[in-house]
Amino acid sequence: MIRALCQILVRITLVSLVLGLSACSAPQAGPDAASGADPESGERRTLNFGIIATESSSNLESNWRPFIAAMEEWTGYDVEPFYASDYAGMIQAMRYGSIQVAWFSNFSGLQAVRLGGGQVFAKATYPDGSEGYNSVLIVPVDSPIQSVEDVLACDRSIDFGMGDPNSTSGYLVPSAFIFAPRGIDPGECFNSVRNANHEANALAVANGLVDVATNNTTNMTLLARTRPDIASRIRVVWTSPAIQTDPIIWRADLDEEAKQRLQYFFMNYGRMGTPEEIAAARDVLNPLYFGLFLPSSNAHLDPIVQLEIVRDLTEARNDPDLTEAEREVRVAELEQRLAEVEAGNTGLISQASAVEGLAAAGPAEAAAGSQINWMASGVILVLVVVLLTLLLWASAPRGPGPRVPLTERVANAVIAAGVVIILVWSFDSADMDRSYLLVENAGDMGEFIAGFFPEDLSPASRASYWQNLTHGFGEAVPQMIITVQIAIWGTFIAVLAAIPFGLLSARNVAPAWIVQPVRRLMDVFRSINELIIALVFIAAVGLGPLAGVMALAVHTTGVLAKLFSEAVEAVDDGPVEGVRATGAVPLHEVIWAVIPQVAPLWTSFGLYRFESNARSATVLGLIGAGGIGQILFEAVRAFDYQRTAAIVIVIVIAVSAIDLLSQLLRKRLV
Repeated sequence: MIRALCQILVRITLVSLVLGLSACSAPQAGPDAASGADPESGERRTLNFGIIATESSSNLESNWRPFIAAMEEWTGYDVEPFYASDYAGMIQAMRYGSIQVAWFSNFSGLQAVRLGGGQVFAKATYPDGSEGYNSVLIVPVDSPIQSVEDVLACDRSIDFGMGDPNSTSGYLVPSAFIFAPRGIDPGECFNSVRNANHEANALAVANGLVDVATNNTTNMTLLARTRPDIASRIRVVWTSPAIQTDPIIWRADLDEEAKQRLQYFFMNYGRMGTPEEIAAARDVLNPLYFGLFLPSSNAHLDPIVQLEIVRDLTEARNDPDLTEAEREVRVAELEQRLAEVEAGNTGLISQASAVEGLAAAGPAEAAAGSQINWMASGVILVLVVVLLTLLLWASAPRGPGPRVPLTERVANAVIAAGVVIILVWSFDSADMDRSYLLVENAGDMGEFIAGFFPEDLSPASRASYWQNLTHGFGEAVPQMIITVQIAIWGTFIAVLAAIPFGLLSARNVAPAWIVQPVRRLMDVFRSINELIIALVFIAAVGLGPLAGVMALAVHTTGVLAKLFSEAVEAVDDGPVEGVRATGAVPLHEVIWAVIPQVAPLWTSFGLYRFESNARSATVLGLIGAGGIGQILFEAVRAFDYQRTAAIVIVIVIAVSAIDLLSQLLRKRLV
């Protein structure tokens, strides 16, 4: 009875420890809880600043760090940078308050205003003072492609690199100026289409992984500075009309003091101070390819709205799936919308950007910097000691029965306490201190999920929803079939390869000098993610399903070889000895005594991995390795939730069908 009570007490202590740490980490409600700070507490406030990653994260970190430090000094706030290569993630982060201010491209900025409650307050310029850049199409320097007409031959011989669906120069401008006017669908025109950021597209072109890709003049200039070897292997074959520079956007509900401090920094940085201070600021801005910042408003996005409508208008006029009546209605709606935008009514809530500057750069410095919380550390140490003591006491032998040696009890107690220490050690790094947000922001998750369903229950809304859903099914089903075919061949090749590797990895079949190298090779196969392996094969076979098949085959070989070898090591030695007694060679022992015992288990393992590969293959579309993953990520990034819902439904049905089929096969074969 006492032992049971002690065990319960130990469990309560563990739970209390984790919950206590979480509670201590959660921000306390106060007068300014909505903005994350208590103005009366004197604590230094933190703002989250989002940065769209158009190049590698290592370059971004080194280039942006001095600018972030300057923003902290001028505003008096701690500024936490968040880098994201995915525009949709940054837009959603602003929508739900994870970031308060961000640097966006024009088109992603438009989505941040529409969906994320954003508001333009400044815009960037370039070091030479210009306020525009251009979208470009790039090809390898030795490519036979000389013009955009060569690109648009549409004989499905070209691998094309498109930008993120929320990118202005990588997606919207090429769509509006190249594809929409000609009624061309890139998915049908090219052999394959992959979506990536500008730097990834440039590298893919330079290395011959794609034949043509979108980019912009800003990134090409940065590439010439940082990677001249890559820039020298790229040639531009098309340049768009000028696009205005990128906006800086804050959340519209950000408090006025924060807005004033941010506006003061952006409007005066590089302008105000001694000549030395101004020169130092310009040196900070130069690696970012920024000049000075100018005031702006949501009106900055008006040309992007016009461009978006012109693109949609051209597509509607050339859409073969629309009837004449539907086309007339659609064109009339878009022409009316275009007239409204040209008249100055974009539907965006614009606000004048004139904000009174502050006389001082920011609030007085509070006790800044992260310091060690000695009290919390002491409490944790005491709890660990108490826990060790309780574990030792609870495991002490009482009454009749075998006695556990003290050394074993101490070892068990140390292991249990070590688990607690590891959980505590990884608490902050795993962001568990923000776990309270799962409950606090549950409504935001509900709002996001609601986007996958009709807006209302009216007949018109339901009809439109089902029409869009049906269209999504028609697009998703053929791609899901390709995904399953990728999984079938990837698993088949893996099973064939895993049989010899599994046998060579089994200690009771192969000698140690063979087992260890083969096991280490299988560790390599198993530890590398399928996405990385697929990139290796793309270099050899190009974009498409074959790279996905080989990626799944390599990774699955590593997994199955381990499972197969463990099954072999667990076989009954009786049949093996019986075959050996007949004078059979080791190969005959494996064929007639080992494989018959493990074949049912191997079959089960292979079917389980096929189910897993069917799911994994959906992700490989992210890097252009074929299948449904590519259109899934395009739909998510474009906030096309009805199309996303259709794709997800197809995936769920397909995976469930595969699961049922594999169950039937296991019952039949095992």
